[in-house]
Amino acid sequence: MKKNICCDVDAYKICHWKQLPPGITKLYSYGESRTGSRFPDVCFFGLNTIIKDHFMQSVTTEMIDEAEEESFLTFGTKEYFNREVWERIRDIGYLPIRIKAVKEGSVIPISNVLFTIESTEPWFALNVNSLETLLMHVWYPTTIATNSMYIHKDLKNIVEKSGSDFLLPFMCHDFSMRGVTCYEQGARGGAAHLIWFEGTDTMSANRLIRDYYGMKGRAKSVWATEHSVATSFGPGRGEIEYVKHQLNNSPKEMIISIVADSYDTFNFCKNVIGDPEIKQMIIDRPGRVVIRPDSGDPQEVIVTCLHILEDVFGSSINDKGYKILNHNIGLLQGDGMKRETIKDLYELILSQNWSSDNLVVGSGGGLMQEGITRDTQRFAIKASYEEVNGKPFNVQKDPKTASFKKSKTGMLKLTCDREIDPRGIYQTISSTDKKFESAVDNLDVVFENGILTRDQNFNDIIKIAHASIVIDEESLVN
Repeated sequence: MKKNICCDVDAYKICHWKQLPPGITKLYSYGESRTGSRFPDVCFFGLNTIIKDHFMQSVTTEMIDEAEEESFLTFGTKEYFNREVWERIRDIGYLPIRIKAVKEGSVIPISNVLFTIESTEPWFALNVNSLETLLMHVWYPTTIATNSMYIHKDLKNIVEKSGSDFLLPFMCHDFSMRGVTCYEQGARGGAAHLIWFEGTDTMSANRLIRDYYGMKGRAKSVWATEHSVATSFGPGRGEIEYVKHQLNNSPKEMIISIVADSYDTFNFCKNVIGDPEIKQMIIDRPGRVVIRPDSGDPQEVIVTCLHILEDVFGSSINDKGYKILNHNIGLLQGDGMKRETIKDLYELILSQNWSSDNLVVGSGGGLMQEGITRDTQRFAIKASYEEVNGKPFNVQKDPKTASFKKSKTGMLKLTCDREIDPRGIYQTISSTDKKFESAVDNLDVVFENGILTRDQNFNDIIKIAHASIVIDEESLVN
């Protein structure tokens, strides 16, 4: 389906230009994650994909004709569609708007402005908020980046207590591509996850990072079997042959993952992986072998498998006092994993004196979909300022029945004073505030009159995000 900026909107926004008061020559709106969000901070990400996909389109007569026809088919009239405005955009060759935003990767407390959009031509002021529908889509990659940030925080604490730092980037592997609603969701959500982790099977995320953010090779994966591979060898002796085939055909120095529950996970760990020939092949192999149970209660299954594999290979104590399976063997839990269950599973094995180094997890629906909506972080875009006949007018929503929906008013800046606090005290300043003019704004112009003025590299986004967490943790310790 071709993109068409003239009609890729919520239908009701097509007629808003007729509903607004006459004389408006400028309209200004902002986006934020409001009070009442699941997480107290957000990791902002994904704006450039929206701008490049939608706001840099060249409007053509064919697009205008299509939008007018769609408007007629939707409403039964052509009167709602502002053909004259879109023809002017076609003629000048760009959208007359300015978008400002915090840097992607920034970790910002909720209830702060994250981005603004405003008209740059008086004749487009009545239509600028029709772009809100597409701009709002930044909620999804930002929410995924935020959720993965908190998973990373949880795991970092667990690793610092019991394991090895170098494994942290691979401890939450993205299994989501087959379980998301569409290819684009997988790419955008998967890219957001890769701010915090490197392990993924969502190859579209790697391509998005390359095409939109100029970085190659962020995503990493391994040789991994599935049930159709395992069951092709059959049960009984077939399971022995299945594992031997993987060990013989994969590069010896590489990590491989072997699914274990086609028939009986516990038997597989004890009598297949524990088969003398298989055991010796694993011991002789420099690359790690990871066993993936995929059925049953994760806590029960993982703990039982750890004990079975300890009986087969033995274990040793690391320098933090926790047990590690010998001979570079480990476990991968890929079923039922989301932030809460990931944390619970690791805390369980630590309580039984097992190091986090023994386990990595994979997550699909729990990473990209389960409980993830626009309301997870209460994302909203609201008008806050306009100019009517050349005079400023501050706009604000303040519903008595939902105080958390109270919006900001005036033009906005995001300030951050690191001299007071090394974490930075982020604060949104309104033009109604006396401090507004002197305040240093952390919102950069990203897009103006058809030109992308800020084009971040994904490596830069990673550095910004991780630096925010380091600053936060150091300040909390102090």
